[in-house]
Amino acid sequence: MTDLNKSLASWALPAILAATTLTGSVVLACMMPFAAIATIAALAMPVRRGLAAVVLCWLGNQVLGFGLMGFPWDAPTFAAGLSLLAASLIAFAAARAVPGRGGAVPAFLAAFAAFELSLFAYALPFGDPALFTPDIVGLIALNDALWFAGLWLGWQVLARIPALAVQTAR
Repeated sequence: MTDLNKSLASWALPAILAATTLTGSVVLACMMPFAAIATIAALAMPVRRGLAAVVLCWLGNQVLGFGLMGFPWDAPTFAAGLSLLAASLIAFAAARAVPGRGGAVPAFLAAFAAFELSLFAYALPFGDPALFTPDIVGLIALNDALWFAGLWLGWQVLARIPALAVQTAR
């Protein structure tokens, strides 16, 4: 693989995740697929690049939220944003922890559960636990699952383009 191909390969999937973040932030506002992004980053990238991708996707979401969507500049909103970052990193770790590369779906399920449990743990003392009704969590699960399916498909397509194919490092 040439240096140019290595460079393209290392940026292709993170670029798709960034585009997902920007699109999701503008179109869906509070329905960002952080667990889906964390899972794809965990499965498809080396640890450092995957963590960087998750953090940059979260940062892009926050910049759009505070800049474009007018999120309030107050301590509770900043804390909620940081809870999303923490939950996303925990989801990344959960997806990577699925034993023996158990597959994409079990990794996603672990990441989603870890993400939601992390946010629930934050909501108990600081947020609104009422936002974790089965209906709401089910809607978020559906949203994340659909995004995950699309991102997984995009990753599979990228992996089959010779100029962009890169070995997944675990």
